Formats: sequence, structure tokens, C-alpha cells
Amino acid sequence: MRSLFDGLSAVGRMRIQAPRSWLGRLIVGLGLILSVQLAVEAQAVDYKLCAFREGPDGPCSCQVKGDSAGQFTNVDENKCGRRPLDEEYEDEEYIAPSYAPKGPIPGPARAPRPQLAGSDGTTGDSSASSDDVKTTTDDSTVDTDSVKTSADDSSSSPATPQNSGAADEPSVTSEQLDTAEQTLAAETAAASKKDAAEEPAASENETAVTTETKQTTLKEVRDRGVLNCGVNTELLGFSALSGVGEWQGIDVDFCRAVAIAVLGSADKVAFLPLGADERFTALQQGRIDLLSRNTTWTMSRVIELGVEFAGVSYFDGQGFLTRHDRGLVSAQQLDGLKVCVQSGTTSEANLDYYLKNLEIKAEKIVFVNKAELLAAYEAGACDAYTADRSALLSDRAGLAAPDMHEVLPETISKEPLGPVVRQDDRGWIEIVRWTLAGLINAEEVRLTREKASAEGDLDGDMKRLVDGAGQSGKRLGLAANWLRLVVSGVGNYGEVFEANIGKSSPIGMDRGMNALWKRGGLLFAPPMW
Repeated sequence: MRSLFDGLSAVGRMRIQAPRSWLGRLIVGLGLILSVQLAVEAQAVDYKLCAFREGPDGPCSCQVKGDSAGQFTNVDENKCGRRPLDEEYEDEEYIAPSYAPKGPIPGPARAPRPQLAGSDGTTGDSSASSDDVKTTTDDSTVDTDSVKTSADDSSSSPATPQNSGAADEPSVTSEQLDTAEQTLAAETAAASKKDAAEEPAASENETAVTTETKQTTLKEVRDRGVLNCGVNTELLGFSALSGVGEWQGIDVDFCRAVAIAVLGSADKVAFLPLGADERFTALQQGRIDLLSRNTTWTMSRVIELGVEFAGVSYFDGQGFLTRHDRGLVSAQQLDGLKVCVQSGTTSEANLDYYLKNLEIKAEKIVFVNKAELLAAYEAGACDAYTADRSALLSDRAGLAAPDMHEVLPETISKEPLGPVVRQDDRGWIEIVRWTLAGLINAEEVRLTREKASAEGDLDGDMKRLVDGAGQSGKRLGLAANWLRLVVSGVGNYGEVFEANIGKSSPIGMDRGMNALWKRGGLLFAPPMW
């Protein structure tokens, strides 16, 4: 803009004798227009390379004088499509984007994956059952089948790393759980009588099966004394082992939230790390009660796999990660380059569609194992790596030199991520669904971990939320104060987000789409009162 203003000022200082003829006036007018045009062109020469982000009609990003390779700046529509400059410019010091981690970020500690008893050494053994899951501690391996824990027995806990800060959290008493279960049994019996009166008579066996499946999962979890939860093998900020062997991340904390709701303790969780290709099989076979593993909600998965998504815990979209030295500002420049992707994910199908739709002739390299994919990418075998943007930022933080890599501006898909359960237990589905809704609603009414843990009654919207959740939760077999216990154990959604992937975390993400609906985001939970 400075060049434009300088040009106009120069014209204004000129002492021009207004010509008397129309031809002379036309010449002067054309001169003024030319001066302005030259000033505008002088301003535009700073833009070296422009690329459209969402197809040929979408907004554009341009590489600007002073930007390092791979860095881009959003520009006005009228700046898109400027021809590249003929001259080169000297690279200046790279300035990391706002979401980049501050300082070097060590990768999460590598630890051996728990094995299933009686298997051939792999977690994908189809012959294993939930009773075969082994959970590890720092010094021993314990069979979860031997862990029979009552809700108020603080001396017994699953053999999993302990959740720091959860030792002093309140727990549900056995009397509360017994009362809730008795209430549920009475209501279930009444419902069964009503159904029997309205429907044709069934055999004794058919009636027994119908009644028995009402709360099968909840009963199994309480009899076992531990919640079996499937998580990612290693995705920093979502589910990964810390250097001291403790599971951390958004998905991990949600497992703990459900454990508090049904067992009264965040420590009563057995975490089973699962690859993308085995996660649904583990759920279908009953080896896990809940899948909380950055999984995309799609119609095909619900219809074809017989699973149920309990809501959206993270709104995401697929992107591309690349090295700065590749010089890319857009995924549309991938023609002739190599792109890595993991099999068994929605990312592979999305990549195929994107490349075909835009006629980009890139070479796709598929990996089954995530660790092998990252190793290949970091070694330079791939020019770009595609996955959910949250996964890209997480994986980027674990690389040897995070600042040498950049997520490109394109978002090529919708990826609503959320917890998954089987479709055969409506009561269990609702428990998981409303636990997630409770965390979101708690942030909305400003019920924090500190307020939920404090002594005394709540007031206002916080009391309304907790009381409403408790009243409806009784029909699901939950204690009257279950939601307050959940928030006191893990915090509300905003607190969980900030602790694991927010601006103060190594990942350094903005809330973006995952901000509350009141603050311009997509996060919205149905009311619980």
C-alpha cells in the first residue's frame, strides 16, 4: 500500500496545466490511470508464488518475500494468480506459525504393547476375549479377570498406570451403586411386562435374552472391576505413554471419565493400544468395552460394522504434512511427488479421491504400521504425509526437528472423531454418549474441576446440569452425582483439551472448530436437564 500512496502523492504534487481540448484532457486522465496501475503493480511484486487452497475457485495463499520454503500468507482474491517473479530473493529467518510447539519437543516414550493371554504374540489374535486382556504396571503383569473390585474398595485397582491428580477424587459408594442397580432392575422388569402385553407372546428363551441384554456391558464392567478401553498406540496429545509409563491424551481422559461414571474411579481402566486395522475387530469381539481412538464417524462404519458412535469429541479434517525443503505451499503442487498414507483409515480413500478429482499424478505409498510410515517420511522416502490434521500436528511434535515441517493449508475432508461402542447394548451406548455430552455441557456452564471437587452444593446452571444428569442417569444405573464425580476427576471438555493439546501443551493447538458454539466453534451438546 505504501507504493500506491507514494504514487498518488507524487501525482498530486504535480502542477499540471489543465488542457483546453478534449484530447488533452483524455491524455491527462490516461496518465493518471497509468500512474495508479504502476503503483498497484509495484505493491504486487512481493508475491512470488500463489496456490489455491480449495480448488480453482477457492481462496488462495501466496509465498511472500521473506517467507521460508513452505511458508504461506493468505492474500486477497485479486492477488491470486499473479505470475511468479523472475528474480530470486534471499531467504530470511523462518518464523514458526502460531501453533508450532515452543522449543524442542521430545517424542513420547516407547513402550511394549500389552499382549493378550493365549495369543500368538499379537493384539490382533481373534481367539482372545476380554478376560484375556493383560494390563501392565511398572513391575508386574496382572490378568484383569483376577481383578474383582467393588466400587468403594480403594485397595483394588486395575494394573494400569495411575492417573496423577486423581487419587483424592470422590468415589461412588457401594450403597449408591446398589440402589441405582435395583432401580434399574425394577424399571427394566416393568418395561418388560409392558412390552409383553403389547407384543405377541414369545418363548421363555426369547424373553430371557431380551431382558438379559438391557445392561450387559455395564454388568460385565462392574463384575470385572475395570473398564477395557481401546486407544491409539502412540498419538501425542490423544493417547500416548509418557516417559514414566502413564497414558495421557484426550482419548485417554475420556476413558477415565467413563470409568468414573460407572466404577467411581479414574484409575479403574485397562488401556489396550490398537492399530487402525484392528480397532473395530477388538470392539466386535468384546476385547474392549469402549473404543476411544481418534476414529472418524462415517455411515459405512455404522451400517456395515455394527458399531455406534456416541458423539463427536473432536472436529477434524484431513491435511498434508511436508518438509520445508520441498518448497510446497499447496497440496496441488504434489504432482510427480510421493505421498505416504496409512491403510485401514479414511485418509487413504480421501487421498485417492482428492488426487483423481484434481488430476494430480502423485505416487501413493501405503503403510500398515504407523511407526514405519513416520520413519519413512522422516527419512525422506515420502515428500508428504497425509492424515487428520490433528494427527499431523501430533506426529510433527514427535519428529526430531518439528520446525522443519509444515502442515499445508488444504483441508480435504470432514473428520468428526468420537468414541465408539457396539450396537447391541442401548444402555451402554447412552452411558458413553451422555458422559461426552456432560463434559461439553460442563464447560458451557463453567463447571470446572476445581468447582466440582469443592465441598458444598453447587448453584445456578451448574446445579441444574448436575441434578438433571443425575435424575436421568439413575435409569442408566448411575449414581445421582455421577457427572460431578466425572468433572472432578478429569475436568470439563475445555480443561481436557487445554491440558493435552491446547496452547499451553507441546502440541499448541487453537480451539478452532472445537470451540464451544457460543464462541464460534462447532462444539454443541444436547441439554441434560
